Amino acid sequence: MTVSKDKSRAADRLYKIIEKYLLPLVLGAVVMKLVFDTYLAFYIKTYTAVFAVYECVLFFIFEKLKKRKIIRFFAYMLIAMAHLMLSFYLIGSGWTDTGTSFVDWFYVNTSEVGEVVQYDLFLVVGLGFFIVSVLYYFTCYRYRIFGVMLVTLFPFVIYGKRSEGIPTIWLTVMMTVFLAMMVHQRLVTDETKKSDLVIDPSYVIGAALFITTAGALTMLLPKPQHYSQLEEGTGIFRFDYRSNKTDYDDLNDVSSPRFGADASGEALFTVKTTAPQSVIYIRRQSFDVFRNDQWELSKNYNTYYGLADGEENEVNSPAFVYRLMKDLAETGRYEEFGITPDKFGNYGEFAETAWMDLRSDSYSPSYVPAPLMARIDALTYCDKNAHGEVNYSSWYNTRYRGLGVSYSYYPEDEAEYSYLTSLGLTHDRFLRFLAEAYANGDITPEMYSNFLRIDRLYTDTTGVSEEVAQLGRSITKGYEYDYEKAEALVDYFVENGFVYDEFFQPDDESIEYFLFESKTGVCSSYATAMAMMARAAGMPARYVEGFAAYEKLPDGSYQVRDSHAHAYVEVYLAGIGWVSFDPTVPGYMTFRSNNENNNGANNQALMTFMDYLSRIILFLIVVFVLIFIVLLDRIIELCFRTAQLFRKTDSRRITALYKRIVRLLELSSGRYDNIRGHTPHEMIALAAGRSADIRKAAELFEKVCFGSYEPTAEEYKLAYKDYKKSWKALAGKIRKRNKTHKAKKAAV
Repeated sequence: MTVSKDKSRAADRLYKIIEKYLLPLVLGAVVMKLVFDTYLAFYIKTYTAVFAVYECVLFFIFEKLKKRKIIRFFAYMLIAMAHLMLSFYLIGSGWTDTGTSFVDWFYVNTSEVGEVVQYDLFLVVGLGFFIVSVLYYFTCYRYRIFGVMLVTLFPFVIYGKRSEGIPTIWLTVMMTVFLAMMVHQRLVTDETKKSDLVIDPSYVIGAALFITTAGALTMLLPKPQHYSQLEEGTGIFRFDYRSNKTDYDDLNDVSSPRFGADASGEALFTVKTTAPQSVIYIRRQSFDVFRNDQWELSKNYNTYYGLADGEENEVNSPAFVYRLMKDLAETGRYEEFGITPDKFGNYGEFAETAWMDLRSDSYSPSYVPAPLMARIDALTYCDKNAHGEVNYSSWYNTRYRGLGVSYSYYPEDEAEYSYLTSLGLTHDRFLRFLAEAYANGDITPEMYSNFLRIDRLYTDTTGVSEEVAQLGRSITKGYEYDYEKAEALVDYFVENGFVYDEFFQPDDESIEYFLFESKTGVCSSYATAMAMMARAAGMPARYVEGFAAYEKLPDGSYQVRDSHAHAYVEVYLAGIGWVSFDPTVPGYMTFRSNNENNNGANNQALMTFMDYLSRIILFLIVVFVLIFIVLLDRIIELCFRTAQLFRKTDSRRITALYKRIVRLLELSSGRYDNIRGHTPHEMIALAAGRSADIRKAAELFEKVCFGSYEPTAEEYKLAYKDYKKSWKALAGKIRKRNKTHKAKKAAV
């Protein structure tokens, strides 16, 4: 009997521990799981499991400190300082080992900035400690629901700053656990110990009904879309801060991942131009430095679009460089470099300008993509009025969603290429020419400094292996001018059997594997390889991401889809400036077009259908769980009665039947210690108080248990029949109804 009581007390103690700590611990684990999903590429489940153990340990320590009123504050501060110092160490170590700043890692996808193990550990040590501390304080020490709400806000803040949406299923789980804490934790926390709390089936069912219903409504009701504005860049094509953000919208500090693209073929916008070409390259941004197998923006020369107001960035514009070269040629002082007036046309500008118009009813980006030589002075903005009519307006009057913008630009066409081939400057001669022009006072010190900065930054071969550099030098060997070298690099991929395949998953994602082994990849691999080899050959080059517009519509405009996102290269050629080169083998247009024709609209429809289907399935699961909870006691009873059919002897059936009776009385009364020690006759009296007749079952059990009696089938049937009549009374259902009825009668 003593052993039985000890087990009972241990079970009761365990029950109270679970009752008090389970929900806070689950909420902490769910919140951190959402955070891990955002920052980790691998081992998310492992990190979540480790954090679950970690928060259990912290809860245990906090509970021990809670009883030490004098030293608990100082002990907690000591633990917090240790965690803070370790967090600073991990952040510093991550920056030293990878070169990826904590800010970049915090705001940009892991697939783009790369995995930083130290920062991942910081999530557990730093952020995890803070979340556990808040949870413990506001659930086990001072119950404040708004304090608990702070924890649930963390995922919203993180996902919002990164312009991402929390997965519906995990949002539902988190909010469901939070609602459960509102209903349950208020009654079991230390501040409400004196309240008369009875955890019975009615309490569990009532709480579960409320929580699951609220969770289902949270999941199914349409939610307004809120977009967090990321830190502003310095791009000139700022359009509308209330934009409908997509993966192809905001500027990034690092390039997009080279593998695993998931474009659906969704139409983003249309392009109409007065200078139609077979392919129009519309740039979004360029990158300067290759590090950690990805391109990054240089902190020393952070210009997103290559064009901006002010003299500092004018040297990036081919139109500006053309006019400068023409003016210098007319001085007559640079004939030794071949810079003579006859090399330049009669145009007042670099070439004849063209107009480009971008339109979309739904796509509303923050930064409008544009060709290399767009003219910002001619940029116009427009919006739509209530009647759907397009109105051109100023920057500050953009009020409606959608894209409507026009600008002039210099198309990269035959006039440019003719000038390139006639100029006859190498990069080294161009630098000497600039030095002499600076010495003669024909260019300003600032302008000369910016030319040199371009040369220094974009010939940086950081991250370029000797194997790749050697290939670049061998391909360009024998060519004198940079334009010829760049064309040779483009031709290399076509002439050596390279293949475009956006679904290709290589065994090795390095550029070396792409160039020397697989020879299969996507545009980002081709552009990265060419930019590396161009720099190795002494040419300033940069990696560019944007769109390739080639899908012509019947009206002559171009349809640009998310699958038309494209990477290519810009090379700074002597005497002209940045010129676009596309090293991706021509097959990519056919590959994408076929894929879009077969799957574009279907994929979008399928994605929409799957989204709604997943919501419906999730709702049905919630409903099923709801019904299961409501009918839980009946389901358990059905399982018991089914098991009785398969018991081999009537003595075993009687024993199981009596144990079931005791269990029902335990659950309905909540007095575990007293009931378990009752004799069969005491059980009969207790059941009689609930209007339940268990006499036959109890007496038969006593004979079987203490007299080695083997009952007949008829005796078992009679006992079982009485049990079925008394089941609801034993479970406390009839008694509660009678009490309710008496209370109503007394009130009348």
